[in-house]
Amino acid sequence: MTILGLPPKKASANDQVPKNVQQQTQHETSEDAKKLAANALAAVRDAATAASGRGKVEITEVRDFAGKDIEIKKLVDADSKEAVEKASAAGASPSAVDNILEQIRKKQKLSVLDKTKKDWGEYKAEKGVEEELGAYKKSSNQYLDRQSFLKRADYREYELERDARLSLMAKRKSESMQDDDV
Repeated sequence: MTILGLPPKKASANDQVPKNVQQQTQHETSEDAKKLAANALAAVRDAATAASGRGKVEITEVRDFAGKDIEIKKLVDADSKEAVEKASAAGASPSAVDNILEQIRKKQKLSVLDKTKKDWGEYKAEKGVEEELGAYKKSSNQYLDRQSFLKRADYREYELERDARLSLMAKRKSESMQDDDV
C-alpha cells in the first residue's frame, strides 16, 4: 500500500489471521498456480501442434502387433488419398454388409520398424526433445568441427610434451658433458 502512496491499512482484531493459516493458504495458492501453469503449458503445446498441422488431418488406425491392438495416429494432408477415403467412410453410414466385412477382415499387422517409429515419435513428444534434435539435424558441421578441434588440441598437447622431453634431454646432455670435463 505504501508503494502506491496510500496509508497502510490498520488491522482490526477480526483481520488478524494466524501464521499457520496464512502459510496453508499460500501453499494452496502456490499449488493452484502450479496446476494453472501446467494447464497453460499443455494448452500452448496443443496449440503449437495444431498450428504445425494446418491443412492436415489426423488418421487413427488400429493394427495388430504381437497379439495386441496398437493405435497408430498419422498426420496426412487434407487432400491426400487416405484422408479422402477416411472422410468418405466416416461420412457414409455403414450398411449391414459393411459391418459384416469389417468383422471378417483381419487387422493389418504392424511391422517392428513401424512400431519402433511410433514409439520414437511418442518418446520425442513426451520428453520434448524434438526441437533439440532439429537443431542438431540442421547443424551438420557440428560433429566435424568438434572432431577437428579435438585433433588440434591433441596435437598441441603432444607438441608441449615433446618440447618438455627435448629440453629435459638437452639439459641432461649438457650436465653429462660438464661431468666429463671435470
